[in-house]
Amino acid sequence: MTELVKALSMELRDSVDANETVWQDVGSGKEALQKLVRAALELMWLNVEATPERQLLTYETTTYALREGESTPAKLAIAREQYTFNDTTLTDVIEHAREATGNTWTVPVGTLSRFVLNTIDGIVLRWLVDNDSAAVREQLDLVAAMVTSHAV
Repeated sequence: MTELVKALSMELRDSVDANETVWQDVGSGKEALQKLVRAALELMWLNVEATPERQLLTYETTTYALREGESTPAKLAIAREQYTFNDTTLTDVIEHAREATGNTWTVPVGTLSRFVLNTIDGIVLRWLVDNDSAAVREQLDLVAAMVTSHAV
């Protein structure tokens, strides 16, 4: 199960890395950072939108691991490893964006990554419920703006 969850997470990460044009000629400063973060979120979103059943599987895996974790700690470890891996992946993406645009974070990048991951989790779950992709894109605009607000 752990490997399945990692594979799904890597698929999201690869969707950002695969499009080299996003990382070319990005410019510098907060505006460039916001555009780059938003572009990375859009690439991830396109992957999510194309794979709703996989996204649902990640929530099912997490809730299963949490439910069974009390009697089987190894299953709880699956959920923890999933989130640790996702945190690392998202940290890499936003750090890459920061470096590419010459900015500095005003909060620890791990804190920022965790916040963004929590927000994206909620956005994806809500989308699975109401299938409103237009609303998701508006929310991703807000996420990119929030991330950028913690950069100088």
